[in-house]
Amino acid sequence: MSTREEQWQINYEKLKEYILEHHHLPDKKKVEHRGLLNWWKYNMKLIKQGKMSAEKESMLRELGNMREKQAE
Repeated sequence: MSTREEQWQINYEKLKEYILEHHHLPDKKKVEHRGLLNWWKYNMKLIKQGKMSAEKESMLRELGNMREKQAE
């Protein structure tokens, strides 16, 4: 696994933990978690451009679904 792949996985796990704990994406007004929010936005942009692997896209969509289900 490349360093970039490892970092992607680390960010994914951090964001997953955050969503499980807070039931939503990080607040853009809070500096301490802004990096995770920016990472999420960047990856959503890649999906829209068709530049994301199907596996990663599925993983990110699962996070989005977790957020929505827990908010109900």
